[in-house]
Amino acid sequence: MFLDRLSKEQHQAIFDLAANLAAADNEISEEEIQYLKDFSAAYDIDYDLNKADIDVVKTLSKFNTKEVRIIALQQLIKISYKDGHFGKEEQDKVFLIAQKMGLNDPELMIRIEKWVRQGFDWLYEGEQMLKH
Repeated sequence: MFLDRLSKEQHQAIFDLAANLAAADNEISEEEIQYLKDFSAAYDIDYDLNKADIDVVKTLSKFNTKEVRIIALQQLIKISYKDGHFGKEEQDKVFLIAQKMGLNDPELMIRIEKWVRQGFDWLYEGEQMLKH
């Protein structure tokens, strides 16, 4: 929905950060791998999980507006939840990325995380309704 507002270069930057983030807890889950495969296919970008050594500052420079930065953070939090929880290592990394983007407002981070959780709840509720 919001990803259509981004350029291909910004999609690649989100993918690179998400692949790096997925490995933050030293284990990339099947759900995270599937999400990254789907993301790369949907936006016709390179699928390469070897992102341990990306230049984070250079990658973050692709996010040139506050709107794009918020969308990027939303996507990073979203992939962090793909394995069922937003772990401490992932939280720390996302918050560090937010700070490097100049989004140091804890209230904004809480709102973005709530946005992601509500999205997952909405999908889950719909799936449950469709099963009955």
